[in-house]
Amino acid sequence: MLIYWLMFAFPSAMALVEQSDERHRQRFGFAWIFAMLGLILLIGFRWETGGDWGNYSRMVEQALWYPTHFSPLGDPGFSLLITYAAHTSLGLLLITAASGVLMGIALTRFCIHQPRPWLCLAVAVPYLVVVMGMGYIRQGMAISFLLMGLVSLKEGRTLRYCAWVCCGALFHSTVLILLPLGVMVMTRNILLQGLLGLASLGLLARAILLAHADTYVVNYIDSEMSSSGAMVRLAMTALPAAIFLAFPGRFELNDRERSVWKGLSLAAIVAFVALFFSPSSTVIDRLGLYLIPVQCFVYCRLPDAFAGNRRMKSLVTVAVILGYALAFFVWLTFAVNVEYWLPYRSYFFEDGICLEC
Repeated sequence: MLIYWLMFAFPSAMALVEQSDERHRQRFGFAWIFAMLGLILLIGFRWETGGDWGNYSRMVEQALWYPTHFSPLGDPGFSLLITYAAHTSLGLLLITAASGVLMGIALTRFCIHQPRPWLCLAVAVPYLVVVMGMGYIRQGMAISFLLMGLVSLKEGRTLRYCAWVCCGALFHSTVLILLPLGVMVMTRNILLQGLLGLASLGLLARAILLAHADTYVVNYIDSEMSSSGAMVRLAMTALPAAIFLAFPGRFELNDRERSVWKGLSLAAIVAFVALFFSPSSTVIDRLGLYLIPVQCFVYCRLPDAFAGNRRMKSLVTVAVILGYALAFFVWLTFAVNVEYWLPYRSYFFEDGICLEC
């Protein structure tokens, strides 16, 4: 458990001493290189750690003995990766290493483009890094590409955002649900934004659900499968979303950024409300994972948005860190499936590992 607290403590300590940089002139120095390499090593070279390990271990074994079926909306990138991994001596380690590299680079780039990057990383560690990065390999890889896309969208590079999202769809096609964001920022006409967004969202959702119909119906809907803690996770995203929607003027953003994050925040509220009407919380919970960046985006701006002086900004920063420390403690102590993460095990410190067995 100590390794998880160290992962959280380092960016938290750095967040307490950093100053906001609204012009985003953050330097990619030694501390950020250390943080990025740490993320890559801890996510990518874990061993039998994380809720996804058993499932993906079986998938690698099946890919070795049975032919893999490729489909444009059936996560072809991941299918290719898992097939290749199954026929190498690295096996599942190659897949976790790839996911670690993607998450480490993408999250670092996303954080550096925020006014308080260390606070952004501290907020990301408990759930985006530890739970999702180590528990949902495919969606973790997809959200890594999404983070890269959000940076591009901030810079006004809509086509590049769409390209990043499409890359993410190669590993988990459900990320295409956020492709309409790129369409919506192409025009300032609110009505046209809404119509384009709804039309794109409807077409993409239909294609994705058709591609995954058997999986969702059998595993989620028919069994009325419910994700443990789904309400808490969605509420943790809905709260900062509500803050942003209630006080948009307090956040120093250009019109393009404001439009993007309003859309994501509204989606977070809708996802939380939909949880009470869906026959399966798992479907809503899984799609809601793509909205976790809202937490990082809003909370890393909270001190400057609501505090008028340096002392109050420090107090708000401490409050955010303590809030996530409490949430992290509750998860590490009481989560029903936390045993899959404890103790943390690393490939580098395990004896007698046979990658080909």
